[in-house]
Amino acid sequence: MNNKIFIYLVFQLLVAALLAKDSLQFSFSPSNDIVRAVIVLAPGMNTDGAFFLKESPWMDFARRNNLGVIALNYSSSAEDLYQNRKGYYWPEQGSGQALLNEIKRVYGKDLPIVLYGFSGGAQFVSRFVDWAPDRIIAWCAYSAQFWDYPPKGSKLTKARGIVACGDQDGLRWLPSFGFYYQGRKDKRPWIWVNISNTAHNRSAKFEKFVRQFFDEELAIWRGDKKPGEDVYSDISNSDNELLLLSEQQELQCPFRSKELLESWKKIQAP
Repeated sequence: MNNKIFIYLVFQLLVAALLAKDSLQFSFSPSNDIVRAVIVLAPGMNTDGAFFLKESPWMDFARRNNLGVIALNYSSSAEDLYQNRKGYYWPEQGSGQALLNEIKRVYGKDLPIVLYGFSGGAQFVSRFVDWAPDRIIAWCAYSAQFWDYPPKGSKLTKARGIVACGDQDGLRWLPSFGFYYQGRKDKRPWIWVNISNTAHNRSAKFEKFVRQFFDEELAIWRGDKKPGEDVYSDISNSDNELLLLSEQQELQCPFRSKELLESWKKIQAP
């Protein structure tokens, strides 16, 4: 074989191998002595989430709660993610341990975790919380295209979560609602948000609600607030409180406070 042809073939094989390998990178806020937990921000599919560290709503939220911030920059081949069920969406394949290692490397200890993920980021978040169930304080997975509900007998996180989708995000709406429905069927403390007038894009009004939800969960985790009796509302956004008592469990959302419920009603599309 001609040497040039041989070198060319070897080069192509190396390129193919590199392209097939997952890339698991991170951006983070600096460590300090008051960091007590970390928020992980997971962007859309194969996107560098470093932009989160420049967004004042998220960084202000982290500062007032003494949180470190880690933004994911994960990528895998589309073929693996959509056809082969391989890649960073599945934490057991390496992306989960990579995140835990990064938290310990940056902040010096195994901190508890809050997670927010959009689109491809929601794919990772929704699986990670049950892969590392004892590390989770609270989480939100928004607008994934497909979901995996853990098999029966799996150890599940007890942390509260939000499952969400835009009301105009047709391809992802039914799978997202189905995942929420299964969770509530199993009595998991999840909130469903059908975001009004929203397609497949980030939503400032929704992320504001998510931070309010996280604020409540963090206050209880720190011991600053005692959990009271949940307030329930059905996902139709009904104002008939008496009617809610007879609705099926899968269609009810549990809220820590009336304030959070009222904020939800402002963004929830019936």
